[in-house]
Amino acid sequence: MNIVGLSVFFPCINEEGSIEDVVCKTEQILKKLKFKHEIIIVNDGSTDRTGQIADRMARENPNIKVIHHAKNLGYGEALKSGFYNARYETIVYTDGDGQFDFSEVHKFLDKIKDYDLVIGYRIKRQDSFFRRIFGRGWRLTLLVFFRLTLKDVDCGFKMVSKKVLEGIPHLESQRGAMINAELAIKAKKYGFRVGQVGVNHYPRLSGKPTGVNIRVIIKSYLDFFKLWWKLKKHKNVFIIFLLILALAVFLRFYRLPEYMTFLGDEGRDAIIVKNIIKGINFPLIGPPTSVGNIYLGPLYYYLMAIPMFIFNLNPAAAAGMNAMIGVATVALIYYIGKHWFSPKSGLIAAYLYAISPVTIIYSRSSWNPNPAPFFSLLAILGLFKAHSSRNYKWLILTGVCAAAAVQMHYLALILLLVLAAGWLKELFAKISNSKSDSKGGSFWAGTVLAAVVFLLIMSPLFVFDLKHNFLNYKAISAIFLDNQAAVNFNLFDTLNKVIPIYNDNLVARYLTGENPILTPFISTLILAPFLWITYLMRKKRQYNYGFWILGIWLLIGTAGLALYKQNIYDHYLGFLNPVPFLLLGSLASISISSKRGIKKLLYVSWAIIIILLTIVNLQKNPLINQPNNQLKKTQEISKFIISQVSADEFNFALIAERNYDSAYQFYLDLYGYKPKEVPFDITEQLFVVCEDPVCDPTHSAKYEVAAFGWSKVDWQKDLYGVKIYRLIPNPSGKP
Repeated sequence: MNIVGLSVFFPCINEEGSIEDVVCKTEQILKKLKFKHEIIIVNDGSTDRTGQIADRMARENPNIKVIHHAKNLGYGEALKSGFYNARYETIVYTDGDGQFDFSEVHKFLDKIKDYDLVIGYRIKRQDSFFRRIFGRGWRLTLLVFFRLTLKDVDCGFKMVSKKVLEGIPHLESQRGAMINAELAIKAKKYGFRVGQVGVNHYPRLSGKPTGVNIRVIIKSYLDFFKLWWKLKKHKNVFIIFLLILALAVFLRFYRLPEYMTFLGDEGRDAIIVKNIIKGINFPLIGPPTSVGNIYLGPLYYYLMAIPMFIFNLNPAAAAGMNAMIGVATVALIYYIGKHWFSPKSGLIAAYLYAISPVTIIYSRSSWNPNPAPFFSLLAILGLFKAHSSRNYKWLILTGVCAAAAVQMHYLALILLLVLAAGWLKELFAKISNSKSDSKGGSFWAGTVLAAVVFLLIMSPLFVFDLKHNFLNYKAISAIFLDNQAAVNFNLFDTLNKVIPIYNDNLVARYLTGENPILTPFISTLILAPFLWITYLMRKKRQYNYGFWILGIWLLIGTAGLALYKQNIYDHYLGFLNPVPFLLLGSLASISISSKRGIKKLLYVSWAIIIILLTIVNLQKNPLINQPNNQLKKTQEISKFIISQVSADEFNFALIAERNYDSAYQFYLDLYGYKPKEVPFDITEQLFVVCEDPVCDPTHSAKYEVAAFGWSKVDWQKDLYGVKIYRLIPNPSGKP
């Protein structure tokens, strides 16, 4: 564009120490550029001499004019006064505090030839630590809500063509940083070209910054959400999504400490996390598996350590982390369904996942398999993003989350085959396409980085194996190769198990509440999208990546589980359970989007199906049962034992058919009364907690009791439905 004249303005508040020098230097530079020009000083209610100095300069120089605000209206209003009072077609503004060198305007003049809005970015920001932290958080917010990827949208040095201001809706932001973001967001939305250029940034020599004022920050976010809501499409869909998310939050957080499981496994994990936090002792392995004595990776312990550190070693915090991940999984299902199929598809899938009794149960306790669906979805999402954008840096997300999913449960290794199929598809597409294969990262670079991060996250397990004679490797090999192997490679046996796993373990347990009528109907209905996509691919030559990857995911997932000879439990399907929800949502969306005369009938039919699924799922909702209060029971029993300790030292044992003592050990230790370990430190008293209906502690084969030696019952107490005994030595063995 040809630049005929240049309007330069400076928003100012209390800049008496710098404004005159800044304006004089700017005037000298503009004269050298030989443009028609004007300089506007916007005095935003300064309480020092800024206004008087500006008025004097305006009287002395006809190219300078001043706009006074009777009171401080905020940075946004100051910029609007400059924008909408500028005379010339090209407008440039920078702050009046002297932190930018106006001589760098030539960079903007070069860029404005190809762009309509040129935004500076500070090469080395000379601001306080807090301002820099706020700036990073602000940019992340803009990225999440508006997909704004500018390096430094709030940089106070910009050049804009007047046609941008005339072509976008009137700017509305008043105070704080939102005015800069609003300008960029609206410019991009209305098709204007936005460029960036690096500029130097210098320390402030006088005056005080206002951007870190908490009121300004709050007002910026209020302006932010006001603009976001105004520009938001499909507001009704978004409101429904928020309601689904609120429902998911309620179902996962309601009375969480009262309902959460806290038994031996949870106590064991809490002890390990306490050692991480208190002793800075990071383990190389995670929990052992129930089959094969394989150790999982330690990632779940590392994740647990964050909330338990924040909430002072409260195990309910770890359960809360899983509840948050469960809610995030609902949101992720909506996001994927929306982008693969339609917003309606995402809403239906997210709603049904939110109310599924099994997903609720596994979101309300701390257990390593529980986050598996979340990480599996993110791994698949990374693959999809790489495919759709041809930016293969997204494969890094796949590598990270695949490693995380495998560390949650080893059957997520099956997911690696699904991801490999998706990767091979991209490879074949790359081979068949001679054009550039990516926008932001090459295929092979993305692949290598994904492999590197996968191996890095899995590295603690590799180190453990190197230190312990490949213990895990041998255990995994035994699952596949030993005579008692847990994997069956017989093709016919495998095929016979695929349908039951799909129907009984996946659809019935997760989606239909095991209703004998709904289950076969929904199982059949879910497969309908595959018939639809086959028709589209063959007849209309249309292709949908979502259908393809879900089909591969379902096929490989069920076939992989069918190889397993042992019983299939709900948590084994963590890597697979989002699939039927997404498929059902996609089918519903396809059906009710039909333009044929049966559209109303389809609406009614799907409404009935969703209502029925809601009823059968709510009938099995875990919250209709009374809370187990396992956490409180463990705490109170531990406190009671401590109150009965007659000396500083004691031994402890738990007699329970389906539990072990780690939960009690955790709290006894946390309260400062760690039991002595038999047979190394046998004391004068042994406290026995018996959770079985019939209990004879003095004759129990439990190791801790037997190793204590001959004993007799000193007293017995019933508390929270369990029996507590105090045993004392009885060397003679006489009653």
